[in-house]
Amino acid sequence: QEAGQDWSSAEPEAEVENAVRIISVHKSKGLEFPVVFLAELDSQFNKRDIQEDCLANPGGALGLQIIDRESNTKLSSLAHQVIAEQKLSTSLEEEMRILYVATTRARERLVLTACEKRKKCRDIISKGFFSEDARKQTSGNDAGAFFGGEPIADWQLRSCQSHLEWILCGLCDAKSLHSAFETGLAARALDDGLFSLRLYGQAELDQLSGYVDGLRKSKSSISKPKASPKLKQTEAKLLSQIKKSLAWRYRFGGAPLLPAKRSVTQLTHHGDEYVRIDYSRALDRKPKAVLSAVRQAHGPERSRRADLAELVDGRLIGTATHLVLAGLDLARPITCEAIEKTKEKLLTDGAMTEAVAEHIDTKAIMRFFESELGQTVLDAENSVWREWPFTFALPASELSNSSDERQATSDESIIIQGIIDMVVQRPEGLLIIDFKTDNIAADGVSERAELYREQLELYGRAAGAILKSKILGKWLYFLKPGCAVEV
Repeated sequence: QEAGQDWSSAEPEAEVENAVRIISVHKSKGLEFPVVFLAELDSQFNKRDIQEDCLANPGGALGLQIIDRESNTKLSSLAHQVIAEQKLSTSLEEEMRILYVATTRARERLVLTACEKRKKCRDIISKGFFSEDARKQTSGNDAGAFFGGEPIADWQLRSCQSHLEWILCGLCDAKSLHSAFETGLAARALDDGLFSLRLYGQAELDQLSGYVDGLRKSKSSISKPKASPKLKQTEAKLLSQIKKSLAWRYRFGGAPLLPAKRSVTQLTHHGDEYVRIDYSRALDRKPKAVLSAVRQAHGPERSRRADLAELVDGRLIGTATHLVLAGLDLARPITCEAIEKTKEKLLTDGAMTEAVAEHIDTKAIMRFFESELGQTVLDAENSVWREWPFTFALPASELSNSSDERQATSDESIIIQGIIDMVVQRPEGLLIIDFKTDNIAADGVSERAELYREQLELYGRAAGAILKSKILGKWLYFLKPGCAVEV
């Protein structure tokens, strides 16, 4: 600034000598400069390599972290700790080489800068001084540890987290350090005048930053001619057009996010607790191949116990119960014996496992057919379709999950697929019946029925449109409490 030069990049070294070069430590190897500034010595050492779950050394050994499943924590194995220590030693050796290269590039003056709390620096200097003092008393050497005396202890160097801490340890016997950081040990330290020290506070740093900022602004400021009113109007108009263009949204932007087909369950129970997949104890479940091996090795009785040990999922019980309801012969009397025979047939066909079959409530199914709604199903004048599949098209505006999708796809259609447990065709219209195996009591039926209201509405709408018949009623039948609820 004083020489009247600008802030542009310096020319190659062959053409200009009075310049500042900013280079990395690695690129400075083999070079020398009159003055060297070594900045950011407070940067922490990178120790990510020793924190990985899997470590390997050049010899091919592996060190793994152990996962405690009960406490969900990680513990380092012995091999992991040994390899981590080896890697740490290698990493610190490289950091020391880097520091040595950096501090030996200056011919006349070396300036070291770092930012650290006073208390931390004071603690490092004091600990280093007492450690060195103990070494001197042991060896009888009065020379400084950093300059020809006893070397700094390995444990002390390994505990350091940055180059700054190493330098403070190495110069811990210097009087200027103890005086600056007020350790109270300045009288016992050496005064060799090797270096000078200056501490800068926040106010001085802010003043320097403001000074540099002012220099940059003075160089970059250019006087601009005042714009005419007409030019301002034109610019305002262009700015308005740009804002309008940037704010424009494609009308059908939500169409690519909208699926062409959905199931009734996805629409009516999106993300609720009744359709979430339960992965608990998934690793404890045994595959069929293992159960077959147990059957061969230990016989039918042991195999039966192994099968029953499997985790019986509530959804599996519900599916099996629906299979029994769909497999009953409605032309014959419905009895507990008939229900049990249907279960045995499904077991023989491999449609369900014995563990699941034992959880099917035969009496609950029997109570349904003894109820008024069940008697309507058994009425010979009525036609009954069980597990009735349907495909139905509805406007996307009625089914999308977000208002943006409803607006963007108002003229699109989505194919809805579903299976109705039971459709009863009476002379005057249709009855929709949906069976539920939820584990609830009678007093919770009304509240739970509200969760399925939208599902039954879609069932009724699809069945009425496809069969072209009036919907007389939509019923939910909860098998466990034996309660029927009309929706």
